[in-house]
Amino acid sequence: MKSGWKMVAAAALGAVLLAGCGGPRYKDVASSIPIMVPDTGRIYFYQPPAPTGVVSDQPYLRVNDVKVGRSKPGSFFYVNRPAGNYEVDTLRGGEHVSFTLAPGQTRYVRLSIQGVSGNSSSVGRQEMRLEESEEVATREMGPLKYWGAGSRERVKLRR
Repeated sequence: MKSGWKMVAAAALGAVLLAGCGGPRYKDVASSIPIMVPDTGRIYFYQPPAPTGVVSDQPYLRVNDVKVGRSKPGSFFYVNRPAGNYEVDTLRGGEHVSFTLAPGQTRYVRLSIQGVSGNSSSVGRQEMRLEESEEVATREMGPLKYWGAGSRERVKLRR
């Protein structure tokens, strides 16, 4: 009997710890995200949650051939870059977006799961696109959790 309680307590502790790993939600930290330095822009990467029961990859993302982080369903992260021309890819052939980033500009790269039938064993195809509407992007990012960029660029956000 004592062993059963220990297992329940360990499972509860594990659930609490995992819940804390998710990071703060965009809607709670948007106002505390540091401002950009002059002559730079910001690139947000976000991925709405995968449909229930659908398997989703967590591909690495590169900006101009430099790995900046990993996409994860239900999360977002950002990087700041000097103004210029950029190409974002997922290290897979054919998945990329290209754009120009102006000083002070924010761009939004959306990853999503496409081609699923609703079957709980479906494996979706990940697609990437540039979301041109800031309003749409910030609305979609509202409930998403901060995942953080790659370790060299990660910024801790507080609620």
